[in-house]
Amino acid sequence: MNLTEEQLYTLRHMLGINKPNDRIPRPYRNYAAVNPGDQKFAEMERLGAVERYEARAGSDYDYFQCTAAGKLAAIRSHRTIRKAKPQRRYSRFLDLCDAIPELTFKEFLTEPEFADIRESA
Repeated sequence: MNLTEEQLYTLRHMLGINKPNDRIPRPYRNYAAVNPGDQKFAEMERLGAVERYEARAGSDYDYFQCTAAGKLAAIRSHRTIRKAKPQRRYSRFLDLCDAIPELTFKEFLTEPEFADIRESA
């Protein structure tokens, strides 16, 4: 399946795996609600990346989900947006600083109590 970067972005968004700080993409949703006749989704459906499914009666939208091939393509493409480990580690430090403002980066890198956080980045 030959998808453009824009199409891969859309698939990652549908699956909830469009965050560059995630080390391992873990899809937690699989849907998109779009205006009827959306050409972008019609093309992705033609390529086999998404499939339309029935929504509630009276809905004003077309609903799509990723096919198995579309999901695989999105997960594989995540590495193209994923930040390097040092960048992910520093991002985790910045998140932690919101809760522990006096924490220094050196302490974050050296203190054993933050080892799990550093390694999971």
